[in-house]
Amino acid sequence: MNENSNHNKEKLFHKVWKALYEGSDMQDPSVREVIDRMHQIIQIPSLDEEKSFRKLSSSLQIVNNHRKFLLKSWIKYVAAVLLPLGCVICSYWFWNQDIKNSQHHAAYVRPKSAVILTLASGEEIQLDRNYSGNFRSTDVVNISQDSVEGLFYEARNNQNVEIKYNILSVPIAAEYRLKLSDGTVVYMNADSRLKYPEIFVGGDRTVYLEGEAYFEVAKDSKRPFKVVVKNVSVNVLGTHFNVNAYPENKHVVTTLAEGKVRVDNGVVQKILKPGNQAIASDSNMEVKDVDVREYTSWKNGLFMFHGMTLENVMMQVYRWYGIKPVFVHEELRTVTFTGIINKNVSVEKLFEVIEKVFDVCFVLGDNNEVSIYKK
Repeated sequence: MNENSNHNKEKLFHKVWKALYEGSDMQDPSVREVIDRMHQIIQIPSLDEEKSFRKLSSSLQIVNNHRKFLLKSWIKYVAAVLLPLGCVICSYWFWNQDIKNSQHHAAYVRPKSAVILTLASGEEIQLDRNYSGNFRSTDVVNISQDSVEGLFYEARNNQNVEIKYNILSVPIAAEYRLKLSDGTVVYMNADSRLKYPEIFVGGDRTVYLEGEAYFEVAKDSKRPFKVVVKNVSVNVLGTHFNVNAYPENKHVVTTLAEGKVRVDNGVVQKILKPGNQAIASDSNMEVKDVDVREYTSWKNGLFMFHGMTLENVMMQVYRWYGIKPVFVHEELRTVTFTGIINKNVSVEKLFEVIEKVFDVCFVLGDNNEVSIYKK
């Protein structure tokens, strides 16, 4: 920082102080900007006096003891008289640029939790995505994995066989493809679990979902396929559809891409046609037309947002990147965002894209947390 820059900042400091103390210089544009920023950041938690002083002193590179004493006295005066307003503004104004420059500088570490297959015996198997081959074979079923196609089951015998359920658990920051023994393909989104039989026995094909999955159901007119989630069941013969029932949602959302399904919550039944979406609770159900791509794009490697609140956007970011959002300004939760973003971009790039649309600032911190501020 050169001497001229120090001098200009000290002049601005004295102008702001004079404006606050005497009410003068209020029309000066530079002073007015500082005052405006005070209003913008009034909700930021109160800062520690000593910490604010250290950051302010470091930014200005003040070495003169007399000046340090004056500035320190000023900070304490403001803390006592105008806290939190005055204390915050000095820190914010003089090291705001440092905050901006530090965005995204914390090291992001993508979670590496494994996809877990739990067998009927209770044995848990961590699935190595790079492995291809058969790793479980019985008289009833072959279970194999392909590095591209994922896990798949092949029935060898379904006569007089006891139903045995497996559970596939997909963690945060992962997705997985599963092919069931009847040929149905299931694309599982992050933070989801599916309970299903090793082979389907009897007159129906029933699976149990937590989270979100996209189903491409193999046609079998004699054995309807049923997805049970919470208190809702989705019944089909052969079709493609998405079911979203993450724990934070009060509803089970079924979106039909092709074919026909019946959604049943025990009180109401609705038949969906392609492009329909059913939003079902325990006692109610709403059906509306939607752009199916918005609700199925995740399996094609895209984030597609249409008027989605930043809070919901950040929930998807959390599930895909494992980054926990911290809203410093609560009102930012409800602002809406529309756009399409490739899920393969780095999280830093994702934040840059959102910052170009919103008046927000993302600051990556430790432990994969991101603080979200108003600009």
